[in-house]
Amino acid sequence: MSRKLKFIADTMLGSLARWLRMLGYDTLYSRDYSDKEILELASKDSRIILTRDLSLHRKAQKRDLKSIYLEDESIQGKLALLALKLKINLELNPDNSRCPICNGILVRTSKEDVLNKVPKKIIELHENFWICTSCGKVYWKGKH
Repeated sequence: MSRKLKFIADTMLGSLARWLRMLGYDTLYSRDYSDKEILELASKDSRIILTRDLSLHRKAQKRDLKSIYLEDESIQGKLALLALKLKINLELNPDNSRCPICNGILVRTSKEDVLNKVPKKIIELHENFWICTSCGKVYWKGKH
């Protein structure tokens, strides 16, 4: 399946939401979403619900919403299950990534555009930069 899949993650899956965003998947997440809000957003936007809450999973099924119940504690286990069930691509490509913080779209940008936004040492060490079109955060390959 393609990166056109859209997800909404429950309050227990913040790390998974960030990883899916970095992998390029449109993934909604907020610690403040109620079950009702998750169900409504999933229905409205045709999103797949990702949850560790069996009650929420069952509510979604009763409404004929696509939901995946994730029992595995590890991020690797959760991603492996999604790759198996949904054929999601686990290859990290910054040109396809979304902002792990806000879910905005990342676009490649020049060193000149980020001179005053990242430490000088980062500018010296890296050639490629991406900026979030929503929150303005700058990304590069490597540790942040």
